[in-house]
Amino acid sequence: MKVTEVDLAVVGGGPAGYFGALRFADLCPGASVVILEKSERVLHKVLISGGGRCNITHQCDDVRTFVRAYPRGGKDLLSSLYAFSPNDTLAWFRERGLDFFTDEEGCVFPISDRSESVIEVLLKEAERLHVRVWTQAGVTEMEANSPGNFILTLSNGDQVRSSKVLWATGGSRAGLKMLGKAGVPIQSPVPALYPLKISDTWLTELAGVSMHDCGLSLAGSGISERGTVLITHRGVSGPAVIRLSSWAARWLHAADYHAVLTVDWLPAVRTEQDSLAIMSRWKEKYGGKQTSSVSPFVELPMRLWRALCGRAGVAEQRWGDLSKVQLRMLNEMLRACEVHVVGRDASQQEYVTCGGVALEAVDTRRFGSRQYPGLFFTGEVLDIDGLTGGYNLQNCWTTGWVAGSSLAQPMSSPAA
Repeated sequence: MKVTEVDLAVVGGGPAGYFGALRFADLCPGASVVILEKSERVLHKVLISGGGRCNITHQCDDVRTFVRAYPRGGKDLLSSLYAFSPNDTLAWFRERGLDFFTDEEGCVFPISDRSESVIEVLLKEAERLHVRVWTQAGVTEMEANSPGNFILTLSNGDQVRSSKVLWATGGSRAGLKMLGKAGVPIQSPVPALYPLKISDTWLTELAGVSMHDCGLSLAGSGISERGTVLITHRGVSGPAVIRLSSWAARWLHAADYHAVLTVDWLPAVRTEQDSLAIMSRWKEKYGGKQTSSVSPFVELPMRLWRALCGRAGVAEQRWGDLSKVQLRMLNEMLRACEVHVVGRDASQQEYVTCGGVALEAVDTRRFGSRQYPGLFFTGEVLDIDGLTGGYNLQNCWTTGWVAGSSLAQPMSSPAA
């Protein structure tokens, strides 16, 4: 058995662990730092972020507004975002030769539109700072024999001993299980950010149809969202659905991913009375036209309009023949259409979880353990998660920077 002693051991070679290691090494020249990654390559999450383009962060004008994009942990992240903001992230990378552009949604990407550009900067910086990176070096056990005395056992039986450990295993259940075994309080992880499977075949038959503005709500949850929805062969996806799944992650998990999703296809029409009035006027104007062939709502794709008319039982009737009851039924399909969620769509594998190290167990000014001096956490291993759009990577950069800075300071007792 080989034993290696280092000043800082980083468990996990993702963006959070990497950034924390770089910050520590920069502040502590000559210190020995090793990143322990269980797989064959590091920074995989950076590689796949933004569909291979790396949505590195989100445009930020005010961090107080920025934290609203975190369904869990935003308030705990706020002070750290003042210390290292999205603008600081971009400045750090620009100083190392990488520039960026911002799309119309506020998502920030490297000018190359390639994740590899971000990875190259991080790898080069690690080389400059003499940070060692060991791949296929998964940690199987952590011993905390005394404050600031950690022994990490690797999958090959070797050990790494260090007075300081930065834990950055993301949403890995194995990583959280090891922490839990050591007595660190854990909020059970559940998936976040995923499309929804539905059982309503009349809607999935419209796969490919998208709506740029839909209102969504999960019956009984009090959770709602608004935005673009894409109908798929399995259910519904798109930004609004993905955001909804994040806000409702724990609620949906508790419901075993079975729920009633209410869709307002016309949220821009202020009230249900307004949409009903529009159709009443349409009835007078186009009384001789078949209902499913002429729509008063240009924002609705015709395939969707015809399907909604069919569900309301008026597809084969003329506008002029519709009764008040039938108009109300059609209006209900437009404004409160119920579809039945039967699962999360695993075809688009989510790589963000909610859950992790319970924040009450962490000094969130420094991201150090309240139990073990010298043990710090960063990134998704914490019970902090954001919406799509660069927020989760920013969590990695910010918590990595703050944790790395704190690790570079003299050892202190855990915060009360």
